[in-house]
Amino acid sequence: MFDATKPLNISAIRIDGGTQSRSRILQDMVDNYAEAMLEGAEFPPIVVFFDGKEYWLADGFHRYHATRKNKRASIVANIIKGTVRDAILYSFGANGMHGMQMTNEDKRRVVLEMLDDFEWSAWSDREIARACHVSHPFVAKLRNGLAPEKVKFKDSDGEVRERAREPKKEPKVQPAPVLKETAKQDDSYDNEQAETIKYLIGENEKLTDKLAVKNAPDPKLAEETIAELREEIRVLRIELAAVKTSRDQFQSENAQLKKQVSSYQRQLKKAA
Repeated sequence: MFDATKPLNISAIRIDGGTQSRSRILQDMVDNYAEAMLEGAEFPPIVVFFDGKEYWLADGFHRYHATRKNKRASIVANIIKGTVRDAILYSFGANGMHGMQMTNEDKRRVVLEMLDDFEWSAWSDREIARACHVSHPFVAKLRNGLAPEKVKFKDSDGEVRERAREPKKEPKVQPAPVLKETAKQDDSYDNEQAETIKYLIGENEKLTDKLAVKNAPDPKLAEETIAELREEIRVLRIELAAVKTSRDQFQSENAQLKKQVSSYQRQLKKAA
């Protein structure tokens, strides 16, 4: 799938083409990645699209920013020949396969972006759902209730214009039963609540450690042992995060290959 894999100068990578489909960058995640990189953790290559002149980042924004934070000059990248538009479409599917679940805001953002596009808006609800890794009813709800009536397109001079939305191509048939997405997938995370829980867990660990030291026959030895174990746990968590990231990258590549095969099958069917 990838045309090349090699280190790229970090300054050569473009991130201003609208290829970041998440609603925002999570600074805590960037900090964790940066720390893990400094401790030797290996992360999967980022994914960029090369249009013959520019390298457009399509997947790996948190890894990219972590690399910049560590002031490293280059980062290993999987390179695909394609346009910035190809990179945008790829980013929709890449985020859906990551261990860090997309928030409801992320899902709405990518689906509405496709529904607001002159080409993608003509795709069926199921095609858009597969591209964004969301449910078919989720797309249908946005299309029928919240999607704009006009779509954007660029004319031959590159000017952005609008035109009436074309009706979707999906036939009107009774849809098969679709399992509702879990609350974890549908609901956006409450960052404040998550931070509170994280803080309380940390405080609980501190109190537990203090009680263990106080009741130990040799408090000093107990304190040193606990500190060593806590450090081992911290390192293991970082390594686990790196392994999950690697797994998610392979899952994303597999999903993209399936979509590409599906696209070729549709093209062959039309050609026949």
